[in-house]
Amino acid sequence: MKNKVKDFAASIGIAETGVSVFGEDKAFVCLFPYFTGYEPGNLSVYAYGADYHLVTREKLGKICEFLKTEYGAKKAAGFADIGPSVDRELAYRAGLGFYGKNDLLINPRLGSYFFIGYVLTDLSLEPDKPLDEGCLGCGKCIKACPGNALSGGFFAERCASAINQKKGELTEEEKAIIRRSGYAFGCDICQKVCPHNQKPPKPMPEFTKNLITNLRRDMFEGLSNKEFKERYGEYAFAWRGKAVLLRNIGILENKSVDNCR
Repeated sequence: MKNKVKDFAASIGIAETGVSVFGEDKAFVCLFPYFTGYEPGNLSVYAYGADYHLVTREKLGKICEFLKTEYGAKKAAGFADIGPSVDRELAYRAGLGFYGKNDLLINPRLGSYFFIGYVLTDLSLEPDKPLDEGCLGCGKCIKACPGNALSGGFFAERCASAINQKKGELTEEEKAIIRRSGYAFGCDICQKVCPHNQKPPKPMPEFTKNLITNLRRDMFEGLSNKEFKERYGEYAFAWRGKAVLLRNIGILENKSVDNCR
């Protein structure tokens, strides 16, 4: 049964899947590659295209329906990013990757350029085993991090991606980290230098359309919140709202901006 479920997932564009245990349920875990190539700009590559929540929700929904109709599953619920478990830990236990020095999960074929989603089900799927291999341990990500967030562990309070998604006024040091990173939303620096990411695979087609690679002030100024959501709501960078993005753009421009709350 597990192989047939994996074959179905592959038929809808999901090539990397595995099974782990979560409580009394099984978790059918899926990886969604998104890397479309780096373009000049201030936006993390994962946010160039369609919001991954929308894409994963649609794919996981098809898997849920398959489990119910083909195998009579009474429980089949999909989750991505927001759910009852930590996505990457389920993926690790499902044999889909190992942890890097940058605290990201790395898949031998995909590197770290993927989103994670999973389906919790009551079906008796055989669990996979964690991988035996691990990170090369070169330390390039540690040295390259603009906030020194990876020295001796992972410190989210110094991660550029975590900082530029915070609301409210930032400290001068947080602003300095954003400037050093060059990103108005997210950050890819630790992924760019990672040896495991030097030959990234093709992305899923859903992540290749209508790409935005650079955030500019004139994209958002003058828009109401409703207009902003209508125009950019299908992009991952839109979830935090235009005020945070304008703040970050202002920081990169080295201009003072109003507090963002």
